[in-house]
Amino acid sequence: MRSAIASTPCFAFAARFLPAANLTNAWTSRFAGVAFWRPGLRVLCYHMIGPAQSGRYTVTAGQFDSQLAYLARSGFRFITARDLLSSAALPERPILLTFDDGYADSLECALPILRRHHAKATVFVVSGYAGDRARWNDDRPRLMAPDRLRELDPELIELALHSHSHRAFATLSMNEIEGDVRKNIEFFGAHGLRFTPALAYPYGSRPKRAMGELGRLLGRLGISLAFRVGNRVNRLPLGNPYEIQRVDVNGEATDLTFRRKLWIGRVI
Repeated sequence: MRSAIASTPCFAFAARFLPAANLTNAWTSRFAGVAFWRPGLRVLCYHMIGPAQSGRYTVTAGQFDSQLAYLARSGFRFITARDLLSSAALPERPILLTFDDGYADSLECALPILRRHHAKATVFVVSGYAGDRARWNDDRPRLMAPDRLRELDPELIELALHSHSHRAFATLSMNEIEGDVRKNIEFFGAHGLRFTPALAYPYGSRPKRAMGELGRLLGRLGISLAFRVGNRVNRLPLGNPYEIQRVDVNGEATDLTFRRKLWIGRVI
């Protein structure tokens, strides 16, 4: 007799993406945390939005517009990181849009699209380079300066932390991480910028063998949430608020790949 899981539409959907021989085991081990009938939080990770040309870290304005339209049609409700800290219940199908680094031209391109779809987003700011260029990026695009960050519509954009120096945390000592994050926090105070106490690890990098210690450190600094990549859907309620996974959005990927990652995350 077929199992109850195997007879669900979710299982049939997953069958399109997994080898048949491994489907049952893959479902029970991989999809147990993101099954469609369980509450889940999806967090999309964007970097740059460009007017025409896409790339690994660049989504065109047309792609972004199409993706937000699909999310709205599919019943997703846009939230911010601050909503995760609220005692209020999340909407039935929450989705959080995030932008890393704070690229000036990209945000200017994204803002009217966000507004058109009644969406909102979280921008993780690298404070040590605000108003300068992203030296870790080959093209060195310009990052938003403090005065422009201050002008962003708070109904559309919330600001959060992405380190001060954009160094991989896995390569730093705890003292170095603490010093870097403190500078990141101090930047917002110095410029009168409101921010949500949430951090996106640069490059998604963190000291995996010392996550307990890192969580305690971030907690002492007043940071309540931290985001990695991982490309998986998060179960709700969140198990570890310092290991929230995001799905990276690749401008070179097809619409089908975007939708598959959105619904079921990374398959293997």
